[in-house]
Amino acid sequence: MNARYTPNQAQSRTHHLPRRLRAEWEHQRAVLLSFPHERSDWASQIDRARECFLHIIESIIAFESVLVCIDCEDYAGLQAICARFAPDVPCSLEITPFATLALTESITLAFVPTNDTWARDFGAITCALDFAPDPTQPTQTSTPESNLLLHFNFNGWGLKYPANFDNQITRHLHTLGAITGVLESHALVLEGGSIDSDGAGSILTTTACLLEPNRNPTLTKLELESSLREILGIDRVLWLERGYLRGDDTDSHVDMLARFIDEHTIAYVSCDDEHDEHYTELKLMERELQALRTKNGEPYKLIALPFVPAIYDESGERLPASYVNFLFVNGALLVPIYDESSDDLALRLLRSALPDRKVLGVHARTLIEWHGSLHCVSMQLY
Repeated sequence: MNARYTPNQAQSRTHHLPRRLRAEWEHQRAVLLSFPHERSDWASQIDRARECFLHIIESIIAFESVLVCIDCEDYAGLQAICARFAPDVPCSLEITPFATLALTESITLAFVPTNDTWARDFGAITCALDFAPDPTQPTQTSTPESNLLLHFNFNGWGLKYPANFDNQITRHLHTLGAITGVLESHALVLEGGSIDSDGAGSILTTTACLLEPNRNPTLTKLELESSLREILGIDRVLWLERGYLRGDDTDSHVDMLARFIDEHTIAYVSCDDEHDEHYTELKLMERELQALRTKNGEPYKLIALPFVPAIYDESGERLPASYVNFLFVNGALLVPIYDESSDDLALRLLRSALPDRKVLGVHARTLIEWHGSLHCVSMQLY
């Protein structure tokens, strides 16, 4: 069980610096990924998993760079990446633990121990940070807006899965210089997929996840909200109490349910099939979204994305497929697609909502077999 968290457990030098939680659509330096390996949950389908991640890398580097974590013992994974993107690199290339390698102009590898591939949840959450001039140095001028990297405790989604290596990745990457900015660590348990930011002081989240007892059991809802306001530099926490997806073992991460696409617009999962088990909960979530207001007191513009038809794994377990699990990159929106008839409608709706961006589908059916999707395996870097 976690010790009681108080905000002063943050690094004292940065704790009181002003910060603004960035929105995902702001300009990015790169996207962080973590490559699947044979000692992870992907082992039974490792070839399919690697091919899926290679496809994701290809999709991202059309727009910006990627930083890919490679487990220190995953020589086969390293060879797969080299064969696809740097065939001239010798296949005998060695892994140097706790080192980085610029494989191409757009792909950097970081060799660190990893448990799994869910970079959204172990990766640093980035705030914009303005350094005020030091009053004791009258000639000093303010530096440009820079990054504050918030490192939260990652405990495997409420102690469900091992996270001993993944919980250290942010610190390793920062030490290696692979991610840049001021690092601020917190004892609070918080996963990137559990919150969504509009970049202007508001976040969306769910009570089912943030109040789940194995994350921060000593905190009340009010105490948790107060901590989030202070640490993230936000003004408002917009709580969703309804909505879920069968097979989502994160306890209803909001990035599978409802997301900002700009400061005034929210895209969300909609279900119109009265016979589907999700119908009632998602209709109640829809009503909650309709009741939310922007800072100006106006209702949000809502975009109802289609519900993915039921997909099951080999054991008959329903899998959590969602078009809301999209990823913003520079100049584009990458949308997970599942080889279903609803894919085209989801892409059309998002293209209409984001006319200034390319909206492209990325095959993600393999990802949902491990109960996540495109946004879940990625984290933007600024």
